[in-house]
Amino acid sequence: MAAAKRKTENEAYNALKADIASGAPGRCYILHGEERYLLERSLEELRRVILPNGENGFDCRRYSGAPDPDALREAVSTFPLFGARTLVEVSGCDFASVPDALLSVLRELPEHVCLVFICAPGGFKADKRTSAVKELYKLVSVVEFELQDGAKLLDWIRRRFESAGVAISPPDAEYLAFAAGGYMASLVSEIDKLTAHCAGGAVTRADIDALVDTAPDAVTYKLADAVAARNFREAASVLGELFAMREPAHKIIYALTARAKALLLARLYLDEGRGVNELMRATGLRYEFQAKNLMSAARKTTAQVCLKTVKLCCETAFRLNDGGGSESLTELIARLAALK
Repeated sequence: MAAAKRKTENEAYNALKADIASGAPGRCYILHGEERYLLERSLEELRRVILPNGENGFDCRRYSGAPDPDALREAVSTFPLFGARTLVEVSGCDFASVPDALLSVLRELPEHVCLVFICAPGGFKADKRTSAVKELYKLVSVVEFELQDGAKLLDWIRRRFESAGVAISPPDAEYLAFAAGGYMASLVSEIDKLTAHCAGGAVTRADIDALVDTAPDAVTYKLADAVAARNFREAASVLGELFAMREPAHKIIYALTARAKALLLARLYLDEGRGVNELMRATGLRYEFQAKNLMSAARKTTAQVCLKTVKLCCETAFRLNDGGGSESLTELIARLAALK
């Protein structure tokens, strides 16, 4: 089911790109998803195609929040003054409810309008089981902008560096994507920073460590990697860094527990003769070096120690859920260090 869903969402994104390339976008789109860079780029392209004479108050209307159906009907019915079509943008909708009055507007969209709903990250909450949402999907094109998979993201990073005359190796591109959190929007500024520093040369791992603002999620993974490698001096240092960044304790223990489970799985896979690719598929890891690090750490421990690590992480999670403070995480690092 997940694979079928992903295929449908990719088809919607590809259809939007084809609509823009043809110069004839459809009448209505809902844009949502975590990869805001691709969403904003697609929105800019829609504006360029629909408003060739530039934005103005007549052919481009913008609204925020849940739209009033009457105001929306008036906006989409207004004929363009300077071009062939009118662009109406509505930001901040979540579609948790789809009133019939809104469906009525969507059923009667005129040919001259392009109505675009822009949802905040995580803001598209439509329940596909309801009849209203089922009709919504028939009336509009729902396009999700997902985080790019590893291969596509690394190719995009490479091409962006190449366009600036700077080289980067595949492992370093992977490390940069991980450090910046995997979001294209944050990667743009980091790549610009690195290309300015390494003009005409090549980016190194040292350059990335020195210049890139590491995403909190990447720091949390550094903590989990240190624990997996049983480098508890490093783990304590990174935990202090996360405390300084004010990362929630629940988020930290969630990442540690997930990593501990992945380490146990890596140890079991080694015993069964399985490899890195199988581990990536089973754990959902995006980057190969993460799986290799897990396999390397797993070779230095036993399944029994891995299982005890998972149990200690779960106990700490229960303690945090029961009102425990961040000192529970410090205690966890000490207990893990004491494991033989």
